[in-house]
Amino acid sequence: MFNLLKGILFTVLMFQLVSVQAAEQATSLDKHSALGIALVEMSSLQGFSADFEQVLTYAEGGKRVYQGQLAVLRPGKFRWHYIKPYEQLYVSNGDGIWLYEPDLLQAQKLQDLGDVDPIVMQLLDGRVSLDDVQVLQHESFDDGLSSWHVRIGKKEQQVEVWLGVKAQQLIWIESRDMLSNRNRLHLQHMKQTPPTAEIFEFKAPEGVDVIGAME
Repeated sequence: MFNLLKGILFTVLMFQLVSVQAAEQATSLDKHSALGIALVEMSSLQGFSADFEQVLTYAEGGKRVYQGQLAVLRPGKFRWHYIKPYEQLYVSNGDGIWLYEPDLLQAQKLQDLGDVDPIVMQLLDGRVSLDDVQVLQHESFDDGLSSWHVRIGKKEQQVEVWLGVKAQQLIWIESRDMLSNRNRLHLQHMKQTPPTAEIFEFKAPEGVDVIGAME
């Protein structure tokens, strides 16, 4: 199941990706395909910012919807700002991750980035090689959208994800767990100008309880 530690603690990065357990027929990704072009475009960006909507849909019915703003700056810097239904901030300058919860007046230093490097973050950071992508299924629709069920990663660490592409841009990333729960991240209003490095620094406001701070 999706691990919703502290509500939505890091679900956007720690997607419960389905590991590949059974051999399925797959084909190499064509670099001239819509997805190939979109991934090359992502890898060419120094950074970007976007609004996002994250939808967790449960197999037994029901869903949760979160909205916020995302910024990425290569290498390894990111800022996930959840705004609705409540505010949380995850930010990293490449050295660990801070979680800030304004409503609780609490900030926490989380694990090092070396331990948090899922495929989703690699996709957004432009670090997925086309050689590491295998296509399991591909569908195209009249509105220009195409969806891709793919495997990403080396043989011993492959995972499956579902990707949406429109106008040769990556517009959503979806993972599914073993119970068919779905976690889809929609990217909206993307700006391809690299964000300033200052927004990836974090200093706890006065009066905020700091947990797990390291020198």
